Amino acid sequence: MPSSSERILWEQRLRYPGRSAGAGLHSDTIEFTQAGSSTGERDRTKAGSGKLTARVEGMGAEHARTVEIIPSASALLQSLRGLGYAPETALADLIDNSIAAGAARIDVDLDWNGGTPVVAILDDGRGLDFDGLSAAMRFGGDGPMAERTSDDLGRFGLGLKTASLSQCRRMTVASRKDGLTSCLAWDVDQVAAKGKWEALVPEALPATRLAEAFGSRAQGTLVVWEHMDAIGGLFGLDSEDFFARLQNIRAHFAMVFHRFLAGDARRIAIAINGRVVRGWDPFQRNHPATITMPTERLRSTAGVMDVSPFVLPHRDRFANEAEYEAAGGFGGWSERQGFYVYRGKRLVAAGGWLGLGGARAWTREESSRLARLSVDLPTHVDAEWRIDVRKSLARPPAVLRPRLTAIAAACRGKAREVFAWRGGKVRRQAAKLGQPVWTAEQISGRVQYRINRNHPALQRLFAAAGDNQNLLTAALVLIEKTVPIERIWLDVSETGDTRSTALSDTEISLLADQLASVVTGMSGDDPVEVRLDRMLQQLPVKTGALRRSVLRIIGTPDE
Repeated sequence: MPSSSERILWEQRLRYPGRSAGAGLHSDTIEFTQAGSSTGERDRTKAGSGKLTARVEGMGAEHARTVEIIPSASALLQSLRGLGYAPETALADLIDNSIAAGAARIDVDLDWNGGTPVVAILDDGRGLDFDGLSAAMRFGGDGPMAERTSDDLGRFGLGLKTASLSQCRRMTVASRKDGLTSCLAWDVDQVAAKGKWEALVPEALPATRLAEAFGSRAQGTLVVWEHMDAIGGLFGLDSEDFFARLQNIRAHFAMVFHRFLAGDARRIAIAINGRVVRGWDPFQRNHPATITMPTERLRSTAGVMDVSPFVLPHRDRFANEAEYEAAGGFGGWSERQGFYVYRGKRLVAAGGWLGLGGARAWTREESSRLARLSVDLPTHVDAEWRIDVRKSLARPPAVLRPRLTAIAAACRGKAREVFAWRGGKVRRQAAKLGQPVWTAEQISGRVQYRINRNHPALQRLFAAAGDNQNLLTAALVLIEKTVPIERIWLDVSETGDTRSTALSDTEISLLADQLASVVTGMSGDDPVEVRLDRMLQQLPVKTGALRRSVLRIIGTPDE
């Protein structure tokens, strides 16, 4: 509540003891206006469509004079609607409120409604009485400087209002506590017509499925969005596009709240149109090929935070294409590389390199797409990390940037090795994997790629070439000098690695005969199966059928 030097002027202050939602609530308005406590006369002057309120304060010890200037309600509200929320980020802001209220289950209904969408959010958390609801509906709320508990995911005191009104022209909030129901609504057109910060007191709740469920709850809060317009992301969509957007919202929730959904934080359940959302782990911790690098604890004046780097598996290490695409996450592999910044275990930045990288900031590169790092922040470091009002961006303080850069550089380097070696145990184990077909060499400060002349297949080819070895060498040099590296890089960046992972029957037949000849002609004491597996390890394809064919030609049973 305001201090003694401030008061909230209410046109009317209504309470609703014992009334349930929709049970004949009085229709009225409540004005949210801040005024000082001075006894000086207040003058109001029309200025266009807005109002200017000025007050000359009494002469104080320092003979100070002040003028109070109240913003135009209509103009400011329209400006706040344009903060850039997408439907998924706006809804996530409301879920933050439900988590802060101790909710165990949150239901979200998105109804296309023939092209005029209606959205409702219902939780079973601690409800609000009338004073609490009034405070929650005030723009600015407690503000960013207020002390918050570890599970309070609020930040600026704007999320409920700005997130909702970024998508609709009318938002209604009903809350129940101790058996009493309170209800208020912001209507953009009402504010524009009266030029005042007046909240409506609805006579009844909008008719939605969740409004009916709210009527039977002992406690909880319901938010309903109505009257969508072009500013929001759900307006003007046909049914197919609307339900595609719904899938984006589901994927966003699965990513942003995955620690709550999995029980790493206080466990909650979120359902969209009755279907429970499953959490998505950005770090694929349960995959056997994920590399978990050591966690580092960083300290600054802002507090203590943990940084945990991960290198995700190469595409070849996933069971199928669907599993690989799912691991990429909402937006895809390239978009999701980088830092994952958590505030109170809620994800606020999903990927990107936070402007790190030295003089030339890192970008989302193909070679670093497997690198992801978790940063765990407490809720009180918002100012130092410059968390934005939408809770979708973060920037580390200068004192932490050098160490974060070093940690990320090590993770990116490891990811580059895994990417280049297609998920093998990277360079130091190359001898166990057999000779690679291609090698990279530093020549005059530049990386050049050469065909490995020591590869067993090349050795056998040189031996068979006889007097034509120089011709063979010239052909290899020609191939090396004409590899279209830039074109390959561009194609992979734009479309991903689209090479087929399956061999045709013709290719298997051709390769099997040649590989059988190579592995039987190789020197050494290793069994022929071991030699063959070293050769096959270098092929970026599924090799089961090829291996069986080679062993059949050699006459060795396939175990």
